[in-house]
Amino acid sequence: MKFALYVAFCISPIVAGGLPAAAHVARIAIPGVKGTLELDVGSGDFQTQVRPDGKEVQLRALQRQDGIAITAFLQRVDFAGSSERCRTEWWTGTKTSVPVQRDGLQESSKDGIATVEYVIPEFRGVKVRQKNIHAYLGAANLCAEIHISKAGFEPQDEALFEQVLKTVRLRPDEPAKIATEEQASGQNSAEFYFRAGNKLYLTQNYVGAAESYQKALDMEKEKHTLTQTYFRVLVDNLGMSYGMTGKLDQARATFEYGLTQDPEYPMFHYNMACYHGEKRELQDSISELRLAYKYRVNTIPGESIPDPMQDDSFRYFTHNQTFIDTVRDMQK
Repeated sequence: MKFALYVAFCISPIVAGGLPAAAHVARIAIPGVKGTLELDVGSGDFQTQVRPDGKEVQLRALQRQDGIAITAFLQRVDFAGSSERCRTEWWTGTKTSVPVQRDGLQESSKDGIATVEYVIPEFRGVKVRQKNIHAYLGAANLCAEIHISKAGFEPQDEALFEQVLKTVRLRPDEPAKIATEEQASGQNSAEFYFRAGNKLYLTQNYVGAAESYQKALDMEKEKHTLTQTYFRVLVDNLGMSYGMTGKLDQARATFEYGLTQDPEYPMFHYNMACYHGEKRELQDSISELRLAYKYRVNTIPGESIPDPMQDDSFRYFTHNQTFIDTVRDMQK
């Protein structure tokens, strides 16, 4: 099922302002392995988890007020770790696993950190202008990677990346300590899981995105905490994540719930039309498209209703004269 990916501009958190996040040092370590990774993750909440095989610990900090998203990995390796060797071993896999356009791709090394940086100009046809830096460190039997990113990147944001990199320390001889007191309670908030889902959605990990988005939506059903825009993006991206993985019933249920909360948001109706298109239900599809165009003035700024004639969800109807005439009439 191909839903229109019109919400990719919200893949990275929408933020106000642009002030640097307050200092908040996090330390992660692999259980039972000597060595820690330290960095300033800012004032937002962060989450850590250990990989099931016990060889890696991961950190995610996605709620900084300045829009910077940080993920970090510390892994035990079977070679002598160094910043350049860790970059060679890990960047190759990253580069091939996420097939996106990368502008200004460059590698460099400074102060014991090997980096790769680039800008993703668009994602699936939507402009995102996301700056990315992958920073690698290594020592003893450890490799570390810190991935820093920001959508809607402007030149003045470069200083925010530098501020984070200046705080990164790999301490291979330090006893394993995890500063659990720094685990903020907000890691169980709807916004936390919403932002975590956004990060996974960017990498086209729709299964993982759906899991995070669903947690956020379940929390929203208990208590509304997200802004209207965030809620709309949450429902849109969750429904599309389900659709992209073939879970059409879950996609429909998601959009139906969205309509109970926001019945005049056009894209919920558009995606319901997509669902009916996949089911070859012509009249139901047309009915939902009529509502989408009826409420088109309620789109999120920068968003527009896709052309149904170009959307694969309506592929069964593109040679149907009734559908063609109806769409042309609605688009006037």
